[in-house]
Amino acid sequence: MVRKELNNVKFFKPNLFKEQNGEVYLVGQKCRHCGHISYPRKRVCPECFSEELDEHLLSRRGTLHTFCCTYLGVPHLEGPYVNGYVDLPEKIRLFSLITDCDPEGKDLRCDMPVETVVDTLMKDESGDDVYTYKFRPIKE
Repeated sequence: MVRKELNNVKFFKPNLFKEQNGEVYLVGQKCRHCGHISYPRKRVCPECFSEELDEHLLSRRGTLHTFCCTYLGVPHLEGPYVNGYVDLPEKIRLFSLITDCDPEGKDLRCDMPVETVVDTLMKDESGDDVYTYKFRPIKE
């Protein structure tokens, strides 16, 4: 995680995150009826439609499933940048920006370990940084 005072951090979608023991986690849900874990949180379990759901903090480490380099993308991201799919141990696949790597992905490979970080996504209308989750390769 990029260490900051989290009280002053403006998240892109604040309900997706939770701080615990000085770390930021993505927060999903676990069904009490069938045990299915999902992200983001939903009103009912997507597997069994039960409404008996508990908050569940997702693993901070995962595996890079696939990735690509984007040269022309959304207006608030200057290319090139890397995005990809990350598989978490909870059998959740997330689409995410990949950071702390070569902007053309030359130092990335499929199936490499990655970890969650909190990093700047863009600036808001007032010029303040807006943060989101990203993944970065784990340096061994």
